[in-house]
Amino acid sequence: MELRPLADHLVVEMTDDDSLPSGIVLPDTAKENPQRGRVRAVGPGRLLNDGTRAPLEVGPEDVVLFDLEAAKKVRVNNHDYWLLREQDVLAVIVPAMVHA
Repeated sequence: MELRPLADHLVVEMTDDDSLPSGIVLPDTAKENPQRGRVRAVGPGRLLNDGTRAPLEVGPEDVVLFDLEAAKKVRVNNHDYWLLREQDVLAVIVPAMVHA
């Protein structure tokens, strides 16, 4: 079985690493909310009144901080995932650029 999100929904898998890709370390008090995870799938976008879709700003493999209270936990093939709307993503974590 596979999850295919609809509209502006995302499928996110939690990350266990204490250090974020950009080198930011969250203190223990911040680990409850927001949470960080890797986007595994995105929906096609929110349907607008004119019938077109608003593209999402987040894509698969992005690492995001999101509001845990707004997410729904689901279990698929013995794996836990979180379903949430793009509006519940607080930030995309961008790895620091390495200068040569």
